[in-house]
Amino acid sequence: MTEGSNHLEHMDFDQELESTAVAGAVAVQKLIADRNNLREQLTASLAAQSELKRRLALLHQQYVEVAKKVVAGMQHFDSAMRAAMAGRPDFIDGSAEPKPQFDGNGLPLKFQPNGNVSPNGSARLEP
Repeated sequence: MTEGSNHLEHMDFDQELESTAVAGAVAVQKLIADRNNLREQLTASLAAQSELKRRLALLHQQYVEVAKKVVAGMQHFDSAMRAAMAGRPDFIDGSAEPKPQFDGNGLPLKFQPNGNVSPNGSARLEP
């Protein structure tokens, strides 16, 4: 009977070995599938990252162009203001505040009417 039990134990061992080998093969196949899935995800992530870098570079270039235009506009404004102030003696005399430019009626102070002014300050039309 020992020979029969030996044969039975040998068969149990063979079945256990086979089931372990099958389970190992299934585990290896699962690892291979997971690896392939991760490779696909990495490829997609790298492609998305490349696209985002391209977009960021484009945005950076657009912001640089806008900044250049803003600076150019500010320089133009500054030079226009300097030119306007250079021709105004009320800014040259060192006073901190500009002198009034309009009278009580809203007419420029440098405006010298030729006598054709009505009492309310508006000019009269001559026929």
